Parts: sequence; structure tokens; C-alpha cells
Amino acid sequence: MTQALEKLFALTGQIAEEGVSLVPRVVPPDALFVQLDHYPKDDCIAPGNKSRWFYHAHPPEEREEGEHGHFHMFLPRHLFGDTKPLIGPPKKNVRGNKPAQVVHFAALAFGTDGMPSYWFTTNYWVTHEYMMPAAEIAKYLKEFDMTDAPGDPLVNDWLTAAVQVFHDPLIGILKERDEALAESNYTDKALEVTSRMDFDL
Repeated sequence: MTQALEKLFALTGQIAEEGVSLVPRVVPPDALFVQLDHYPKDDCIAPGNKSRWFYHAHPPEEREEGEHGHFHMFLPRHLFGDTKPLIGPPKKNVRGNKPAQVVHFAALAFGTDGMPSYWFTTNYWVTHEYMMPAAEIAKYLKEFDMTDAPGDPLVNDWLTAAVQVFHDPLIGILKERDEALAESNYTDKALEVTSRMDFDL
């Protein structure tokens, strides 16, 4: 934890020194930004254990005031072995393709000021992935590692360190997610964000 926190502070210092936050490193300011599209297009996937993330943004009317977009983060399904998910993906995703073998554990929202603002979890219908119980994700969350993934290494290293620093609180909001879903269902469009916490160091 201490080492991860020191690394996160060091990387954040580098970001400040260079004057370029994470978002424009993923979505170049001069590029056409299409709402809901994934950035990068085919997600950022680590060559090691296939951890992954993508960044996107919803239409302005669906965002909180001051929010630009968020990073969705995933663990690879294979880490969980024979563990049965709470619910699995459909045979084909919304684009008609075979779904990715992934487990979503959280998303991290960023403001228009380029700063991280809050973590949140989502209902199944948002990501259509292998939704695992919080207790199972707790066993493998430390395996999230974007080392040597494509793109800007500062982005990948920062996200890896952030997940390490917030490891225990993330398990906490995943438990809250499970509790919220126990009182609702996986297709309830009225329940999109199932839990959240501020990005507070």
C-alpha cells in the first residue's frame, strides 16, 4: 500500500510537471471525440494477464456536472477459474460480437478539469460481463496490472497504482453493489450506478 501510494503520488507529480492529464493522453485534444465510443477503440489490454480498461463519456445530459467521462476497468475471466458468476454475458454483445472474457470491478470518473473525482460500480446491464461476487473479486483485485500495455505508460501505470491504493475501499463498494443488487435485479434500468465513493487520498 505504501509503495503503491508513493508511486501514485510520483506519477501524479509527473502528470502535473508535464501539464497533460490522463484524459488527453487517451483522447487527444485534436481528435474527434465520439460519445460512448471506447478509447482506445479495442480497449487497452495488458500483455500479461489481460487486465484491461477503456475510457468513454456519456452524452452531457447523462453526466454529473463537471464530469468529462470515466475509465472502466476489468479483470480477466480466467483468473476466476471455475467460479460461477452471479450472471454471465449474452452470447453476443450489442455490436453482434462474441463478448469479452472479462469481469468489471469499477469505473473511475474524471472531471473536465482533468482530475479524478469518484469511483463507482455498475449494474450488469451496463457492461454485460461476467459479474462476480465482491468476495471473489477480493481474491484477485491485486492482479489488476496494466504494465507494458499499449499506449501511454503513464496512464497504465497510474491506473494500476490507483487500484492498488484503493484496493480495500474498492472491495467495500463492490460489497455495497452486491447488497443493492440483492434488492433489485440485473436489468433494472433505474439502477445504473450501484455504489460509489470519492477519489480521496
